[in-house]
Formats: sequence, C-alpha cells, structure tokens
Amino acid sequence: MISERIVLLAVLTAGMYGLSTLMRDGVFLLPFVLYKLGMFLVAVILLIANKTKIRWQEGVLLLWTGFLALSSKFIYEIVCSHRYLSEHRGELQAFSTWCLLGFVVFFFIWQVLIALLDKTIFRWLQIINASLIMICFFMNMFEWMIVPFWMWILSIFLSRNENSLHKSLAGLYGFVFLSSWISALYFGKEAVLAVTLIEF
Repeated sequence: MISERIVLLAVLTAGMYGLSTLMRDGVFLLPFVLYKLGMFLVAVILLIANKTKIRWQEGVLLLWTGFLALSSKFIYEIVCSHRYLSEHRGELQAFSTWCLLGFVVFFFIWQVLIALLDKTIFRWLQIINASLIMICFFMNMFEWMIVPFWMWILSIFLSRNENSLHKSLAGLYGFVFLSSWISALYFGKEAVLAVTLIEF
C-alpha cells in the first residue's frame, strides 16, 4: 500500500505541474524534463519506504532507472557549467547514448526477472511483450511500442503474484510512457521523447 501511495503522489505532482502551466500559459504540459530523474528518485524512495532487501530484481531496477537518469540533459545542466557543456558536447552526447542503451538493456532484464517471479500464465505474456518493447526501442519504432507496452502493463496488473513495489513502479512508468506518447503525437516525437541524443 505504501508503494501505491508514493506512485500516486508522484503522478499527482506531475498533474499539478501541468495544471499550473495550463493556468499560466494556457497549455497543459507535463514535466517531461524531470521524468528521467524522477523515475530514479521514486525507485530509491520505494526501496527505502518498503525496507526492501536488495535482490537481483531491485538491483537491476536501480540500474535501469539510474541509466535513464544519467541520459537526461537536465542532470548535465545541474552538474556541469554552460562552458563545459559547449566544449564537451560530443562526449556528453556519446555518454548519453550509452546510458540510453544501458537503460534499454537493464529495463529488459528487469522485466524478465520480475516475470520469472510470476508463477501464473501471465509470465510468458510479460516476457514476450518485454521482448517486443526492446525490439521497438532498437528499431526506433516508438509509435508502435504502445501495443506491447500496454499488453505488458496489463499482464503485470492482472497477475496476483507480482511484488507491489515492482507493480507500482511499472504503473508509474506506464503513466510516464503514455503521457509522453500522447504528447509526442501532439508536439512531435523529437520535441518530447528525445530518446536518441541530448540536444544542447
């Protein structure tokens, strides 16, 4: 129950930000810049709040959320000076690309690990859809990823054997993915997703 409340608070925070921009600028805009870092922070908070013992699943969870956070331009803007960013643009873009690759690989491993804990029929549905999601990542088919992604989310929530921490984080990532996907249709994929390179 703690995990669900923390995730709900994160979703409500993003929604309040969107409402504040709607009232100020007349545009409902979610904080996409903070999503990558936010996933890592929520994962750490969930592990601390649940007093969870770090097993393989939790370790890989920290890895994929950490790699996702490290791929964010927002992190570099906080840590590095503007001069450093302009002088080392190429190196930072390469580092961001490798971090995104790490995110995709460890996200897939995490999906498989939590699927293997499932003793129901949904185990194979999770693994199949996780494989399709990774294929969509590597083939740059983000528009088509919505189908296997929501099949994966549904299989997790229909299963009764899933750990509430992992189920809650999957739900949060579902919110992040869906809001990004819908906004990408409206604003354009490159404007919202920024999944291949950092734009300095």
